[in-house]
Amino acid sequence: MATFCPSVHAEEAKWLEFSGSGFLTVAAGKIIGGTHDEATDQGFACPCFISDYAQGGVYEQGGWKFGPDSKLGLQGTASAENGRYALTGQVISRGAKDGAANLEWLYGTVEVNGKFTLQVGRKRLPLFVYSETQDVGYTLPWIHLPPQLYGWEIVNYNGANLVYRDQWAAWTSTLNIFGGSETARDTGYSTIYNGKDSHTDARWSDIRGAELNLTRDWFSARLVYIQSYTQTKIVSDGESDFSERKQQRIHGLSFSVDHGNWLGRAEFLYSDRKEDYGKDYIQLYAAGYRFGRLQPLVSYANYREHPNAGGEPAEGHSTLSLVMRYDLTDADAFKVQWDYWKDKTAPDYSTMHGDARILTLSYDRVF
Repeated sequence: MATFCPSVHAEEAKWLEFSGSGFLTVAAGKIIGGTHDEATDQGFACPCFISDYAQGGVYEQGGWKFGPDSKLGLQGTASAENGRYALTGQVISRGAKDGAANLEWLYGTVEVNGKFTLQVGRKRLPLFVYSETQDVGYTLPWIHLPPQLYGWEIVNYNGANLVYRDQWAAWTSTLNIFGGSETARDTGYSTIYNGKDSHTDARWSDIRGAELNLTRDWFSARLVYIQSYTQTKIVSDGESDFSERKQQRIHGLSFSVDHGNWLGRAEFLYSDRKEDYGKDYIQLYAAGYRFGRLQPLVSYANYREHPNAGGEPAEGHSTLSLVMRYDLTDADAFKVQWDYWKDKTAPDYSTMHGDARILTLSYDRVF
């Protein structure tokens, strides 16, 4: 179950217990340099920086922009029998969606025994290390997660998952087996590729996967495998039916270190979409150090698409990020982030990316 806030407000009513929490990010960013090709900017005022593919969060050229990373989220849980049974819901209002509120979570939880937990409903798809908490800015070392890795058309799923927790010698282990499906309407991801005025629906069906987390002292490792079928429907082009189903397989591996004042992250993803266009290779590296309440961090993320036709990789780009975080209290923080997006796309492959440099400021709070 998603847990992200240190302060929880609870109220008991007979045998039920209600708790609630929330999170807020107020962010502003400004493009401070870059290059682009006007013929491929897809209607955006580029040079641009894509902060969130799934939600269509794009910083465009001009003055300070507040929409792409700003958000407000509220979460509530009703539980019974000391938490053995629970119902959790989460709603988020995003600046990237012009303030529209979306239901991100709505699932029931049953603690089967001390090791097994069953959850049924709508949840975040566990593609990445920070998938479950990627909207909660206070829990992240970045203002926006590296988009090369955290950028897909589907981020949630409707289905069920079974969680198994155990202690294997000195290792704490968590195994999560899940399955379901998701249809996303008017995806931000597709708008970035198909055009600012386009509207595209995306569907992942027959989602099946497993996630294994292993932790020992200051070190943790994570493995994930997901497979599904993908489909799209470009509504703005008059398409009334989804495209043919095409299978994808996603493999992920990550390592995390949190030792003393040092923290380090390495995350790798390989996506096999040969039935569609080809393969994706993504890497993320990050390192930081804590000076009391101050935490600087540097990270590098790289994405390369290898088409079925072979030859030179098609789409490709990387982001170098420098972040400074200052914890004002145990519930809020201020961050400054500088990003340099470098386009590595093949010359004959059309994308809106180009190069871009951006400065972003944020205030994050949990309550």
